[in-house]
Amino acid sequence: MDTLARKIVTTLMQLNGCAIGAITTETNVTLKGGKKNAMQGKITKRMEGGNVMFFCNSNSNTYNNMVKKRLTAEGKDAADFKLGKRVWGERITDTCFVQHKGQMYVEVVFLQAPTKVNYFLAGQAIAKTAIEGLPVDKAEGKQGGLNNKVIIRTYKLTSLLKIKMGGLSVA
Repeated sequence: MDTLARKIVTTLMQLNGCAIGAITTETNVTLKGGKKNAMQGKITKRMEGGNVMFFCNSNSNTYNNMVKKRLTAEGKDAADFKLGKRVWGERITDTCFVQHKGQMYVEVVFLQAPTKVNYFLAGQAIAKTAIEGLPVDKAEGKQGGLNNKVIIRTYKLTSLLKIKMGGLSVA
């Protein structure tokens, strides 16, 4: 684990409950077309200023609570929502971390879209429209018919370039 990853883990391990913050990430983008796509393995996406909530599920499931609260606010029956099983990885108890195939991930709830998203081809800026095989944005789950969806994202620890939380900045 590199120094930045260690700093992020140390900072987030101190989390008790939830905290509002911001993240900057750089992720590898999997493209359609497999090995035939000349851009495959060369595209990265850099997202800055994602306003997020870090949460550790210490006393209850934050995602479940947020969905039910929003369903109630929309005048829908929160009792109809049933939390499904985690699809991949194992949540590390009382933390915002998920472990999967020897890798560590950080799970967050998006509160506001990022202020800046850029794509790069082999380190050089590229327009999103010029990327061959870029998948369309996936639809969020039904969440009991919720209109104001709770958006969860899970980032590989090594994809985090910067976090801000409670006056702290780790980069």
